[in-house]
Formats: sequence, structure tokens, C-alpha cells
Amino acid sequence: MPPYFYQEVNMTEKKVRARTKKGHYKADDPSTPDVNEAFVQEEKPKKAEPTIVWFESRQPEPSMFDVAGLRSIRRYSDNHLEWKVMSDDVARFEKDHFIMNGRVRRKAVE
Repeated sequence: MPPYFYQEVNMTEKKVRARTKKGHYKADDPSTPDVNEAFVQEEKPKKAEPTIVWFESRQPEPSMFDVAGLRSIRRYSDNHLEWKVMSDDVARFEKDHFIMNGRVRRKAVE
């Protein structure tokens, strides 16, 4: 008998009925006794990784400042500031007063 912890791990695995391209159930092939073709391991959907959204200041800024708790990055070519924001945090970031007043805007996609 396998150890108890091995049984617990296998209990969390979920098997579902295998289907054909038309959606019908597949039958088990009796010529392969060690493999059950009628059931397959359930595939877990992969979570989409958050993407990055860039924001920038409208005008050159003499000093650096945080927006919604995120540090700015200076673009030395023209003294504008930039912020790197994860896509799942954009809604909170856009509620900041610097964005509402128009001092910071979403960077145009190049």
C-alpha cells in the first residue's frame, strides 16, 4: 500500500472523461490494460500574466514624484517622467489626482 501522503496528492488530481473531436466520449482500449484512455487528466487553465502599461508626464518635470505609491523613472532625453504599471493595477493608478488633473497620462503605444 502506498504511503498516506501519496494518496492525498492523488485525491487532488481530477480526471475527466476523454472526448473525441465531435464531443463524444472515448472508450477504453482493452488491448492496453495499463492505460485508461477513457479518462484524462483535467487541464487547468493558465492564468494570463499581467502586462505592463506605461504612463508619462505631460511636461518635463524638474523633480521626481510618486504616483499612487509607484516611483517614477526619469527619461533623460527630454526630462519627462515615466511610470511602469502592471495591468491589474491600472484602475487604481488612474484614480490618482495627478492623472485626474492631467499632469500624467497613459503613454502612447509605439
